[in-house]
Amino acid sequence: MAIPPLCPCALGRVRASRRSWLAATAVPVLCALAAPPLGAPWVSVALAADDERPALGVFHFVKRGDVGNLALLRLEEYLRQMLDAGGAVRILPAKVIETGKPLTAPAAAAVQRDKPLSPQAKAIDKADKLVAAAREVIAEGEALADAAKMLGAAAQRYEQNFVELADFSKLVDCYALIAQVALALDDDKSAADNVGHALAIQPSFVVDGRKQNKDLKALVDKIRDQLDAKPKTDITVDSSQPDAEVFVDGVKIGAAPATAKGLYQGAHYVQVRKAGATPWGQALVAKGKPLATRAILQMEVAPENEIAVAVSSDDLKEFVHKGAFHDKVFKNSAALFARQVGATHLLFGVVNKRPTVLELHLFLYGAKARKTCAIDKIEYAPNLTNLQMPTLDAEGRVRTALLGCSSEVTATPAVFGSGPAPSDEPAPPDIVPTPPDPEPRVDPKPDPRPEPRVDPKPDPKPDPRANPRSDPIDPYAGLIKPEDPSNKPFYQTWWFWTALGVAAIGGTVGGIAAGQSGGTPITGYSAKVVLP
Repeated sequence: MAIPPLCPCALGRVRASRRSWLAATAVPVLCALAAPPLGAPWVSVALAADDERPALGVFHFVKRGDVGNLALLRLEEYLRQMLDAGGAVRILPAKVIETGKPLTAPAAAAVQRDKPLSPQAKAIDKADKLVAAAREVIAEGEALADAAKMLGAAAQRYEQNFVELADFSKLVDCYALIAQVALALDDDKSAADNVGHALAIQPSFVVDGRKQNKDLKALVDKIRDQLDAKPKTDITVDSSQPDAEVFVDGVKIGAAPATAKGLYQGAHYVQVRKAGATPWGQALVAKGKPLATRAILQMEVAPENEIAVAVSSDDLKEFVHKGAFHDKVFKNSAALFARQVGATHLLFGVVNKRPTVLELHLFLYGAKARKTCAIDKIEYAPNLTNLQMPTLDAEGRVRTALLGCSSEVTATPAVFGSGPAPSDEPAPPDIVPTPPDPEPRVDPKPDPRPEPRVDPKPDPKPDPRANPRSDPIDPYAGLIKPEDPSNKPFYQTWWFWTALGVAAIGGTVGGIAAGQSGGTPITGYSAKVVLP
Protein backbone atom coordinates (compact mmCIF):
# COMPACT_ATOMS: atom_id res chain seq x y z
CA MET A 1 0.00 0.00 0.00
CA ALA A 2 1.34 3.41 -0.95
CA ILE A 3 1.79 6.09 1.67
CA PRO A 4 -0.94 8.76 1.43
CA PRO A 5 0.44 11.98 0.00
CA LEU A 6 -0.78 14.12 2.89
CA CYS A 7 0.76 12.04 5.69
CA PRO A 8 4.09 13.84 5.89
CA CYS A 9 2.13 16.91 6.88
CA ALA A 10 0.96 15.13 10.01
CA LEU A 11 4.41 15.63 11.46
CA GLY A 12 3.79 19.32 11.60
CA ARG A 13 6.15 20.45 8.82
CA VAL A 14 4.47 23.78 8.24
CA ARG A 15 6.47 26.90 7.48
CA ALA A 16 5.34 29.94 9.44
CA SER A 17 5.77 32.20 6.46
CA ARG A 18 3.58 30.09 4.17
CA ARG A 19 0.99 28.50 6.46
CA SER A 20 -1.59 29.92 8.77
CA TRP A 21 -2.45 28.78 12.24
CA LEU A 22 -5.55 27.14 10.77
CA ALA A 23 -3.41 25.10 8.40
CA ALA A 24 -1.10 24.06 11.20
CA THR A 25 -4.10 22.69 13.11
CA ALA A 26 -6.37 21.37 10.37
CA VAL A 27 -3.86 19.64 8.11
CA PRO A 28 -2.62 17.16 10.70
CA VAL A 29 -6.23 16.22 11.49
CA LEU A 30 -6.95 15.58 7.81
CA CYS A 31 -3.81 13.53 7.49
CA ALA A 32 -4.71 11.44 10.51
CA LEU A 33 -8.11 10.70 9.00
CA ALA A 34 -6.54 9.80 5.66
CA ALA A 35 -3.86 7.56 7.20
CA PRO A 36 -4.40 3.79 7.18
CA PRO A 37 -4.80 1.89 10.45
CA LEU A 38 -1.82 0.99 12.59
CA GLY A 39 -1.63 -2.50 11.16
CA ALA A 40 -1.09 -1.27 7.60
CA PRO A 41 2.09 -2.44 5.83
CA TRP A 42 3.57 1.04 5.30
CA VAL A 43 3.61 1.64 9.05
CA SER A 44 5.72 -1.43 9.75
CA VAL A 45 8.10 -0.46 6.96
CA ALA A 46 8.58 3.01 8.48
CA LEU A 47 9.29 1.53 11.91
CA ALA A 48 11.77 -0.92 10.51
CA ALA A 49 13.70 1.88 8.84
CA ASP A 50 14.11 3.89 12.09
CA ASP A 51 17.61 2.54 12.70
CA GLU A 52 18.79 3.99 9.39
CA ARG A 53 17.80 7.54 10.26
CA PRO A 54 20.56 10.15 10.59
CA ALA A 55 21.88 10.45 14.13
CA LEU A 56 21.89 14.12 15.15
CA GLY A 57 23.78 15.57 18.08
CA VAL A 58 22.45 18.96 19.23
CA PHE A 59 24.99 21.16 20.99
CA HIS A 60 24.05 23.76 23.59
CA PHE A 61 23.28 27.05 21.87
CA VAL A 62 25.59 30.02 22.29
CA LYS A 63 24.52 33.65 22.40
CA ARG A 64 25.54 36.92 20.84
CA GLY A 65 24.61 40.16 22.51
CA ASP A 66 22.35 40.58 25.50
CA VAL A 67 20.41 37.30 25.30
CA GLY A 68 19.00 35.85 28.51
CA ASN A 69 20.00 32.35 29.55
CA LEU A 70 16.38 31.33 30.00
CA ALA A 71 15.50 32.30 26.44
CA LEU A 72 18.55 30.43 25.18
CA LEU A 73 17.53 27.22 26.97
CA ARG A 74 13.91 27.48 25.83
CA LEU A 75 14.88 27.79 22.18
CA GLU A 76 17.31 24.88 22.39
CA GLU A 77 14.97 22.52 24.24
CA TYR A 78 11.94 23.34 22.09
CA LEU A 79 13.84 22.71 18.87
CA ARG A 80 15.23 19.47 20.27
CA GLN A 81 11.72 18.27 21.09
CA MET A 82 10.45 19.26 17.65
CA LEU A 83 13.26 17.36 15.91
CA ASP A 84 12.68 14.31 18.06
CA ALA A 85 8.92 14.35 17.55
CA GLY A 86 9.29 14.84 13.81
CA GLY A 87 10.92 11.43 13.39
CA ALA A 88 13.16 12.42 10.49
CA VAL A 89 16.31 12.11 12.62
CA ARG A 90 17.42 10.21 15.70
CA ILE A 91 18.32 12.72 18.41
CA LEU A 92 21.23 11.67 20.60
CA PRO A 93 20.72 12.22 24.35
CA ALA A 94 22.07 15.48 25.71
CA LYS A 95 24.29 13.54 28.13
CA VAL A 96 26.09 11.91 25.21
CA ILE A 97 26.99 15.30 23.74
CA GLU A 98 28.05 16.72 27.10
CA THR A 99 30.34 13.80 28.01
CA GLY A 100 31.52 12.87 24.51
CA LYS A 101 30.83 9.19 25.26
CA PRO A 102 28.11 7.04 23.67
CA LEU A 103 25.63 5.07 25.72
CA THR A 104 26.73 1.69 24.36
CA ALA A 105 25.77 -0.59 27.27
CA PRO A 106 22.37 -1.72 25.87
CA ALA A 107 23.78 -2.09 22.36
CA ALA A 108 26.75 -4.09 23.60
CA ALA A 109 24.45 -6.41 25.54
CA ALA A 110 22.33 -6.98 22.44
CA VAL A 111 25.39 -7.74 20.33
CA GLN A 112 26.66 -10.19 22.93
CA ARG A 113 23.26 -11.89 23.09
CA ASP A 114 23.01 -12.27 19.31
CA LYS A 115 26.66 -13.24 18.83
CA PRO A 116 27.01 -16.76 17.36
CA LEU A 117 28.79 -19.48 19.32
CA SER A 118 32.53 -19.66 18.86
CA PRO A 119 34.24 -22.91 17.78
CA GLN A 120 35.50 -23.33 21.35
CA ALA A 121 32.00 -23.01 22.78
CA LYS A 122 30.68 -25.55 20.25
CA ALA A 123 33.44 -28.00 21.20
CA ILE A 124 32.62 -27.65 24.91
CA ASP A 125 28.93 -28.24 24.15
CA LYS A 126 29.89 -31.41 22.25
CA ALA A 127 31.96 -32.59 25.21
CA ASP A 128 28.97 -32.10 27.54
CA LYS A 129 26.88 -34.35 25.32
CA LEU A 130 29.60 -37.05 25.24
CA VAL A 131 29.81 -37.10 29.04
CA ALA A 132 26.03 -37.38 29.35
CA ALA A 133 25.99 -40.31 26.92
CA ALA A 134 28.86 -42.03 28.75
CA ARG A 135 27.01 -41.77 32.06
CA GLU A 136 24.09 -43.64 30.58
CA VAL A 137 26.40 -46.40 29.34
CA ILE A 138 28.11 -46.69 32.75
CA ALA A 139 24.71 -46.88 34.47
CA GLU A 140 23.78 -49.84 32.27
CA GLY A 141 27.04 -51.60 33.20
CA GLU A 142 27.78 -52.72 29.68
CA ALA A 143 30.14 -51.53 26.92
CA LEU A 144 32.47 -49.84 29.38
CA ALA A 145 35.19 -49.62 26.74
CA ASP A 146 32.90 -47.49 24.59
CA ALA A 147 32.16 -45.30 27.59
CA ALA A 148 35.92 -44.88 28.17
CA LYS A 149 36.38 -43.75 24.56
CA MET A 150 33.57 -41.22 24.81
CA LEU A 151 34.93 -39.85 28.08
CA GLY A 152 38.43 -39.61 26.64
CA ALA A 153 37.11 -37.64 23.65
CA ALA A 154 35.16 -35.36 25.98
CA ALA A 155 38.23 -34.72 28.19
CA GLN A 156 40.30 -33.91 25.10
CA ARG A 157 37.73 -31.34 23.95
CA TYR A 158 37.64 -29.73 27.39
CA GLU A 159 41.43 -29.48 27.50
CA GLN A 160 41.84 -28.09 23.99
CA ASN A 161 39.08 -25.48 24.34
CA PHE A 162 39.50 -24.54 28.00
CA VAL A 163 39.85 -20.86 27.02
CA GLU A 164 36.06 -20.53 27.09
CA LEU A 165 35.42 -23.17 29.76
CA ALA A 166 33.69 -21.41 32.66
CA ASP A 167 32.97 -24.43 34.89
CA PHE A 168 36.06 -26.60 35.40
CA SER A 169 34.09 -29.05 37.51
CA LYS A 170 32.98 -30.52 34.19
CA LEU A 171 36.56 -31.50 33.43
CA VAL A 172 37.11 -32.81 36.97
CA ASP A 173 33.99 -35.00 36.77
CA CYS A 174 35.12 -36.28 33.39
CA TYR A 175 38.50 -37.31 34.84
CA ALA A 176 36.73 -39.06 37.74
CA LEU A 177 34.49 -41.03 35.38
CA ILE A 178 37.49 -42.08 33.30
CA ALA A 179 39.25 -43.29 36.47
CA GLN A 180 36.14 -45.18 37.56
CA VAL A 181 35.86 -46.94 34.20
CA ALA A 182 39.62 -47.61 34.15
CA LEU A 183 39.41 -49.35 37.52
CA ALA A 184 36.52 -51.44 36.25
CA LEU A 185 38.69 -52.41 33.27
CA ASP A 186 41.73 -53.10 35.52
CA ASP A 187 43.70 -50.20 34.08
CA ASP A 188 45.25 -48.90 37.31
CA LYS A 189 47.75 -46.58 35.60
CA SER A 190 45.09 -44.73 33.64
CA ALA A 191 42.97 -44.45 36.76
CA ALA A 192 45.85 -42.99 38.79
CA ASP A 193 46.75 -40.49 36.03
CA ASN A 194 43.22 -39.17 35.75
CA VAL A 195 42.80 -38.89 39.50
CA GLY A 196 46.04 -36.85 39.57
CA HIS A 197 44.69 -34.55 36.82
CA ALA A 198 41.47 -34.03 38.79
CA LEU A 199 43.25 -33.25 42.06
CA ALA A 200 45.69 -30.81 40.41
CA ILE A 201 42.78 -28.76 39.12
CA GLN A 202 40.55 -29.18 42.19
CA PRO A 203 42.43 -30.25 45.36
CA SER A 204 39.18 -30.43 47.32
CA PHE A 205 37.82 -33.11 45.00
CA VAL A 206 36.34 -36.05 46.95
CA VAL A 207 34.54 -39.25 46.04
CA ASP A 208 31.31 -40.32 47.67
CA GLY A 209 31.82 -43.97 48.48
CA ARG A 210 28.12 -44.55 48.76
CA LYS A 211 27.50 -43.78 45.11
CA GLN A 212 30.78 -44.75 43.47
CA ASN A 213 33.05 -47.74 44.03
CA LYS A 214 35.26 -47.76 47.11
CA ASP A 215 38.38 -48.50 45.07
CA LEU A 216 38.14 -45.08 43.45
CA LYS A 217 37.80 -43.36 46.84
CA ALA A 218 40.86 -45.14 48.15
CA LEU A 219 42.82 -44.18 45.02
CA VAL A 220 41.86 -40.51 45.42
CA ASP A 221 43.07 -40.46 49.03
CA LYS A 222 46.35 -42.14 48.02
CA ILE A 223 47.09 -39.71 45.17
CA ARG A 224 46.25 -36.69 47.36
CA ASP A 225 48.76 -37.82 49.97
CA GLN A 226 51.41 -38.15 47.27
CA LEU A 227 50.73 -34.66 45.91
CA ASP A 228 50.77 -33.15 49.39
CA ALA A 229 54.28 -34.52 49.91
CA LYS A 230 55.64 -32.91 46.74
CA PRO A 231 56.75 -29.23 46.44
CA LYS A 232 54.02 -26.78 45.55
CA THR A 233 54.05 -24.29 42.66
CA ASP A 234 53.24 -20.57 42.39
CA ILE A 235 51.99 -19.18 39.06
CA THR A 236 52.20 -15.41 38.38
CA VAL A 237 50.10 -13.99 35.54
CA ASP A 238 50.44 -10.52 33.98
CA SER A 239 48.49 -8.89 31.13
CA SER A 240 49.08 -6.43 28.32
CA GLN A 241 45.77 -4.72 29.17
CA PRO A 242 45.14 -3.13 32.58
CA ASP A 243 42.38 -4.42 34.86
CA ALA A 244 42.23 -7.80 33.13
CA GLU A 245 40.78 -10.62 35.26
CA VAL A 246 42.97 -13.67 35.90
CA PHE A 247 41.59 -17.19 36.42
CA VAL A 248 43.59 -20.31 37.26
CA ASP A 249 41.74 -23.62 36.88
CA GLY A 250 38.49 -21.69 36.73
CA VAL A 251 39.09 -19.84 40.03
CA LYS A 252 39.39 -16.04 39.89
CA ILE A 253 42.53 -14.85 41.68
CA GLY A 254 42.27 -11.12 40.93
CA ALA A 255 43.29 -8.46 38.42
CA ALA A 256 46.58 -8.81 36.56
CA PRO A 257 49.26 -9.05 37.75
CA ALA A 258 48.13 -11.79 40.12
CA THR A 259 49.67 -14.93 41.63
CA ALA A 260 48.10 -18.31 42.43
CA LYS A 261 50.04 -19.97 45.26
CA GLY A 262 50.44 -23.52 46.57
CA LEU A 263 49.30 -25.41 43.47
CA TYR A 264 49.71 -29.17 43.16
CA GLN A 265 52.08 -30.52 40.57
CA GLY A 266 50.34 -31.25 37.28
CA ALA A 267 48.56 -29.44 34.46
CA HIS A 268 46.97 -26.07 35.24
CA TYR A 269 44.90 -23.81 33.00
CA VAL A 270 45.32 -20.02 33.01
CA GLN A 271 42.60 -17.75 31.62
CA VAL A 272 42.72 -13.94 31.22
CA ARG A 273 39.56 -12.02 30.35
CA LYS A 274 38.67 -8.38 29.76
CA ALA A 275 35.53 -6.76 28.38
CA GLY A 276 35.97 -6.05 24.69
CA ALA A 277 38.94 -8.43 24.30
CA THR A 278 39.27 -11.93 22.88
CA PRO A 279 39.63 -14.48 25.73
CA TRP A 280 43.22 -15.62 26.30
CA GLY A 281 44.41 -18.87 27.85
CA GLN A 282 47.50 -20.99 28.40
CA ALA A 283 48.07 -24.48 29.87
CA LEU A 284 51.06 -24.79 32.23
CA VAL A 285 52.60 -27.88 33.80
CA ALA A 286 53.68 -27.32 37.41
CA LYS A 287 56.71 -29.24 38.66
CA GLY A 288 57.35 -27.56 41.99
CA LYS A 289 59.07 -24.40 40.71
CA PRO A 290 57.56 -20.90 40.28
CA LEU A 291 56.05 -20.14 36.89
CA ALA A 292 55.20 -16.82 35.22
CA THR A 293 53.32 -15.90 32.07
CA ARG A 294 51.99 -12.77 30.35
CA ALA A 295 48.71 -12.53 28.48
CA ILE A 296 48.64 -10.59 25.20
CA LEU A 297 45.03 -9.54 24.80
CA GLN A 298 43.56 -8.59 21.44
CA MET A 299 40.83 -5.98 21.68
CA GLU A 300 37.81 -6.66 19.49
CA VAL A 301 36.87 -2.97 19.09
CA ALA A 302 38.54 -0.63 16.62
CA PRO A 303 41.57 1.30 17.94
CA GLU A 304 39.86 4.67 17.50
CA ASN A 305 37.02 3.51 19.73
CA GLU A 306 39.42 2.64 22.54
CA ILE A 307 39.95 6.37 23.17
CA ALA A 308 37.74 7.41 26.08
CA VAL A 309 37.34 11.06 25.06
CA ALA A 310 39.60 12.43 22.34
CA VAL A 311 37.56 15.60 21.71
CA SER A 312 35.20 17.17 24.21
CA SER A 313 32.17 19.35 23.52
CA ASP A 314 34.02 22.32 25.04
CA ASP A 315 36.76 21.92 22.41
CA LEU A 316 34.22 22.41 19.64
CA LYS A 317 32.50 25.30 21.41
CA GLU A 318 35.70 27.31 21.20
CA PHE A 319 35.28 27.30 17.42
CA VAL A 320 31.53 27.91 17.64
CA HIS A 321 31.98 31.07 19.71
CA LYS A 322 34.26 32.43 16.99
CA GLY A 323 32.19 31.14 14.07
CA ALA A 324 35.20 29.19 12.73
CA PHE A 325 33.13 26.47 11.07
CA HIS A 326 35.36 26.61 8.00
CA ASP A 327 38.54 26.03 9.99
CA LYS A 328 40.33 22.79 9.10
CA VAL A 329 40.99 21.99 12.74
CA PHE A 330 37.28 22.34 13.52
CA LYS A 331 36.31 20.01 10.67
CA ASN A 332 38.72 17.30 11.81
CA SER A 333 37.79 17.70 15.48
CA ALA A 334 34.07 17.61 14.74
CA ALA A 335 34.53 14.46 12.63
CA LEU A 336 36.36 12.75 15.49
CA PHE A 337 33.72 13.85 18.01
CA ALA A 338 30.92 12.58 15.77
CA ARG A 339 32.64 9.21 15.54
CA GLN A 340 33.03 9.11 19.34
CA VAL A 341 29.32 9.60 20.00
CA GLY A 342 28.04 7.76 16.92
CA ALA A 343 26.53 10.81 15.20
CA THR A 344 26.19 11.45 11.49
CA HIS A 345 25.47 15.18 11.93
CA LEU A 346 26.08 17.85 14.56
CA LEU A 347 23.80 20.86 15.01
CA PHE A 348 25.08 24.17 16.40
CA GLY A 349 22.90 27.17 17.24
CA VAL A 350 23.67 30.86 17.79
CA VAL A 351 21.05 33.21 19.23
CA ASN A 352 21.46 36.92 18.48
CA LYS A 353 19.35 39.67 20.08
CA ARG A 354 18.07 42.72 18.21
CA PRO A 355 15.70 45.40 19.46
CA THR A 356 12.62 43.87 17.83
CA VAL A 357 13.48 40.18 17.32
CA LEU A 358 15.59 37.24 18.49
CA GLU A 359 17.49 35.58 15.65
CA LEU A 360 18.34 31.88 15.67
CA HIS A 361 21.20 30.96 13.35
CA LEU A 362 21.68 27.20 12.84
CA PHE A 363 24.73 25.44 11.42
CA LEU A 364 24.58 21.75 10.48
CA TYR A 365 27.83 19.79 10.27
CA GLY A 366 27.95 16.57 8.24
CA ALA A 367 30.57 14.11 9.52
CA LYS A 368 30.81 12.17 6.25
CA ALA A 369 31.36 15.20 3.99
CA ARG A 370 33.11 17.23 6.72
CA LYS A 371 31.17 20.32 5.73
CA THR A 372 29.09 22.82 7.68
CA CYS A 373 25.85 24.03 6.17
CA ALA A 374 24.43 27.44 7.12
CA ILE A 375 20.65 27.44 7.63
CA ASP A 376 18.62 30.59 7.05
CA LYS A 377 18.01 32.51 10.24
CA ILE A 378 14.73 32.12 12.10
CA GLU A 379 13.21 35.12 13.85
CA TYR A 380 11.33 35.07 17.16
CA ALA A 381 9.57 37.71 19.19
CA PRO A 382 11.80 39.18 21.90
CA ASN A 383 9.67 37.57 24.63
CA LEU A 384 9.25 34.28 22.64
CA THR A 385 5.47 34.57 22.44
CA ASN A 386 5.57 32.97 18.96
CA LEU A 387 7.78 30.03 19.94
CA GLN A 388 5.83 27.28 18.16
CA MET A 389 5.60 28.35 14.53
CA PRO A 390 9.21 29.58 14.04
CA THR A 391 10.47 26.38 15.67
CA LEU A 392 8.38 24.30 13.26
CA ASP A 393 9.98 26.31 10.49
CA ALA A 394 13.44 25.66 11.94
CA GLU A 395 12.75 21.91 12.16
CA GLY A 396 11.77 21.83 8.51
CA ARG A 397 14.91 23.70 7.45
CA VAL A 398 17.11 21.31 9.42
CA ARG A 399 15.39 18.35 7.77
CA THR A 400 16.02 19.91 4.36
CA ALA A 401 19.68 20.53 5.18
CA LEU A 402 20.09 16.87 6.14
CA LEU A 403 19.19 15.89 2.58
CA GLY A 404 21.84 18.15 1.07
CA CYS A 405 23.85 21.23 1.91
CA SER A 406 23.12 24.20 -0.37
CA SER A 407 25.11 26.89 1.49
CA GLU A 408 28.41 25.64 2.85
CA VAL A 409 30.19 27.86 5.37
CA THR A 410 33.49 28.97 3.82
CA ALA A 411 34.11 32.08 5.93
CA THR A 412 33.11 33.51 9.29
CA PRO A 413 29.31 34.07 9.24
CA ALA A 414 28.07 37.65 9.41
CA VAL A 415 26.47 37.13 12.82
CA PHE A 416 29.97 36.74 14.26
CA GLY A 417 31.37 39.80 12.48
CA SER A 418 32.71 42.74 14.46
CA GLY A 419 31.84 45.42 11.86
CA PRO A 420 29.16 48.12 12.13
CA ALA A 421 25.87 47.29 13.74
CA PRO A 422 23.01 46.09 11.48
CA SER A 423 20.57 48.62 10.11
CA ASP A 424 17.83 47.80 12.59
CA GLU A 425 20.10 48.46 15.57
CA PRO A 426 19.38 51.87 17.20
CA ALA A 427 22.09 54.49 16.91
CA PRO A 428 24.00 55.13 20.07
CA PRO A 429 22.83 58.25 22.03
CA ASP A 430 24.74 61.47 21.43
CA ILE A 431 25.90 61.86 25.02
CA VAL A 432 29.39 62.79 25.98
CA PRO A 433 30.25 60.86 29.11
CA THR A 434 31.78 62.70 32.01
CA PRO A 435 35.49 61.97 32.13
CA PRO A 436 36.61 60.24 35.29
CA ASP A 437 38.60 62.10 37.90
CA PRO A 438 42.32 61.96 37.18
CA GLU A 439 44.20 59.68 39.46
CA PRO A 440 46.91 61.24 41.62
CA ARG A 441 50.34 60.97 40.15
CA VAL A 442 52.58 58.53 41.87
CA ASP A 443 56.28 58.62 41.10
CA PRO A 444 57.37 55.10 40.27
CA LYS A 445 60.90 55.75 41.59
CA PRO A 446 60.94 57.76 44.84
CA ASP A 447 64.01 59.81 45.80
CA PRO A 448 66.31 57.45 47.70
CA ARG A 449 67.57 60.31 49.93
CA PRO A 450 65.16 60.71 52.87
CA GLU A 451 64.13 64.21 53.82
CA PRO A 452 65.15 65.45 57.32
CA ARG A 453 62.50 64.90 59.90
CA VAL A 454 61.00 68.07 61.30
CA ASP A 455 58.96 67.72 64.46
CA PRO A 456 55.91 69.89 64.31
CA LYS A 457 55.41 72.41 67.07
CA PRO A 458 52.97 71.14 69.65
CA ASP A 459 49.73 72.93 69.86
CA PRO A 460 49.33 75.13 72.98
CA LYS A 461 47.25 73.60 75.71
CA PRO A 462 43.72 74.90 75.37
CA ASP A 463 42.17 76.81 78.23
CA PRO A 464 39.47 74.60 79.76
CA ARG A 465 37.45 77.68 80.68
CA ALA A 466 37.42 78.82 77.08
CA ASN A 467 36.39 75.42 75.91
CA PRO A 468 34.82 73.57 78.86
CA ARG A 469 34.80 70.22 77.07
CA SER A 470 38.32 70.32 75.62
CA ASP A 471 39.88 68.14 78.39
CA PRO A 472 40.17 64.63 76.88
CA ILE A 473 40.47 63.02 80.34
CA ASP A 474 37.66 64.74 82.21
CA PRO A 475 34.82 65.61 79.86
CA TYR A 476 33.08 67.59 82.62
CA ALA A 477 36.05 69.81 83.46
CA GLY A 478 35.29 73.57 83.42
CA LEU A 479 31.55 73.12 83.51
CA ILE A 480 31.44 74.80 87.00
CA LYS A 481 33.09 78.25 86.98
CA PRO A 482 35.08 79.32 90.11
CA GLU A 483 33.55 82.04 92.26
CA ASP A 484 35.09 85.47 92.80
CA PRO A 485 37.08 85.43 96.15
CA SER A 486 36.04 89.02 96.94
CA ASN A 487 32.46 87.84 97.36
CA LYS A 488 33.26 85.13 99.98
CA PRO A 489 32.16 85.71 103.70
CA PHE A 490 34.94 86.22 106.30
CA TYR A 491 34.57 82.76 107.86
CA GLN A 492 35.46 81.17 104.49
CA THR A 493 38.71 83.12 104.13
CA TRP A 494 42.10 81.71 104.86
CA TRP A 495 43.30 84.47 107.19
CA PHE A 496 40.32 83.93 109.52
CA TRP A 497 41.14 80.32 110.09
CA THR A 498 44.88 81.07 110.41
CA ALA A 499 44.32 83.65 113.21
CA LEU A 500 41.94 81.33 114.99
CA GLY A 501 44.49 78.55 114.88
CA VAL A 502 47.30 80.75 116.26
CA ALA A 503 45.12 81.88 119.19
CA ALA A 504 44.16 78.33 120.05
CA ILE A 505 47.75 77.15 119.98
CA GLY A 506 48.90 80.15 122.11
CA GLY A 507 46.26 79.50 124.77
CA THR A 508 47.15 75.83 124.97
CA VAL A 509 50.86 76.48 125.36
CA GLY A 510 50.28 79.14 128.05
CA GLY A 511 48.03 76.83 130.05
CA ILE A 512 50.61 74.04 130.03
CA ALA A 513 53.40 76.42 131.17
CA ALA A 514 51.35 77.74 134.08
CA GLY A 515 50.54 74.27 135.27
CA GLN A 516 54.18 73.27 135.38
CA SER A 517 55.45 76.45 137.23
CA GLY A 518 53.58 75.65 140.51
CA GLY A 519 53.06 79.32 141.41
CA THR A 520 49.91 81.13 142.15
CA PRO A 521 47.56 80.43 139.43
CA ILE A 522 46.65 83.29 137.28
CA THR A 523 42.99 83.88 137.19
CA GLY A 524 40.85 86.20 135.31
CA TYR A 525 42.91 85.77 132.16
CA SER A 526 41.02 86.29 129.01
CA ALA A 527 41.88 86.59 125.36
CA LYS A 528 40.27 89.09 123.17
CA VAL A 529 40.11 88.69 119.41
CA VAL A 530 39.33 91.76 117.46
CA LEU A 531 37.73 91.04 114.18
CA PRO A 532 37.94 93.52 111.41
